[in-house]
Amino acid sequence: MNISDIFLLLVRWIHLIAAAAWIGGSIFYLLVLRPSIRKDSRYAKLFTNTTATTAAEFKILVDTSIFVLITSGVVLTFSRLNSNVIGIPYVIVLGLKILLAIWMFILAKNRRHNRLISDRKLELVPTKSKFYVNVMRSVSGYNSIVILGIIVFLLSDLLKIFYELALD
Repeated sequence: MNISDIFLLLVRWIHLIAAAAWIGGSIFYLLVLRPSIRKDSRYAKLFTNTTATTAAEFKILVDTSIFVLITSGVVLTFSRLNSNVIGIPYVIVLGLKILLAIWMFILAKNRRHNRLISDRKLELVPTKSKFYVNVMRSVSGYNSIVILGIIVFLLSDLLKIFYELALD
């Protein structure tokens, strides 16, 4: 193992840690923190008071993760594309992974500035349409970032398989 192999190993590790921190934090928020606060009204006021602080801290994590993912992703992409063993399926999956990652970055940036469907707008929607609104909320914002993140993790594993098969 030479110096460039060790460098690429560290870059892959940092890339994985950044992705896991962002998507893992989002999963924790969606599946643990938010539901537990909604179940007990005693925590509603506490949640309102700490939401801004929590969001600010998580924003720092997300911004750092995005920077690390872009930087390490560029290094890893050029490393693999220069290996001369990858094929067309690898390039297609890599392109899809990059597009989904860019979509995630855009969603994260836009999420800070406005929500697709706010609670105030939800109150104005007729009862018959609330199902549609609830469906839209479930696939927007942080939910869509988590869904896309899980898909990106899957694509990463697929890329690893394609690369290993190309080495044989």
